[in-house]
Amino acid sequence: MRDDSKKWDAPGAPTTLEMSDGLTITPVQLARQTLLSGVDVLGRTQHPIAAWSGVVTAQTYALSLRRDRVLLVNGPALADGWHGDIAQAVSDVSDCYSVFDIRGDRAFSVLKRGAELRLDVPSKSVARLLFGLGVFLYRFEATDTFRVHVFRGQAETFFKSLKFAFPSL
Repeated sequence: MRDDSKKWDAPGAPTTLEMSDGLTITPVQLARQTLLSGVDVLGRTQHPIAAWSGVVTAQTYALSLRRDRVLLVNGPALADGWHGDIAQAVSDVSDCYSVFDIRGDRAFSVLKRGAELRLDVPSKSVARLLFGLGVFLYRFEATDTFRVHVFRGQAETFFKSLKFAFPSL
């Protein structure tokens, strides 16, 4: 059988990148990420709901992905599966997404290299296509800090895309 294991680098753990001009890209460890799906999930969510381009300041919050789906960040543990009493599906996706904070005065210009982004055009959804990857993107704690959730299997590709867009990284 052919061995192709030497054709690709083994994925490494992302590390913090700090630039001389103050731009910092930091991996974030969240306590829990839970996907909630249901007809009135936005109305039933008791946590602050993040939307583009507002700033999230809470430690427990929900990301609006679409009108019937939210990602609860750092929320309480919930039983996975279908909850018929509230017509809602619950999935623990903590291991599904890698999360990064991109911080600094140039953070938005870095992200604009990978997507058509405008802060003056609000949206209820934080779902975006960034460097060709489906991500959840929003501002966190400050106007110059952006948090990105990317599929774990695409985290290294995301980092490489940032490095390609900005060779100085």
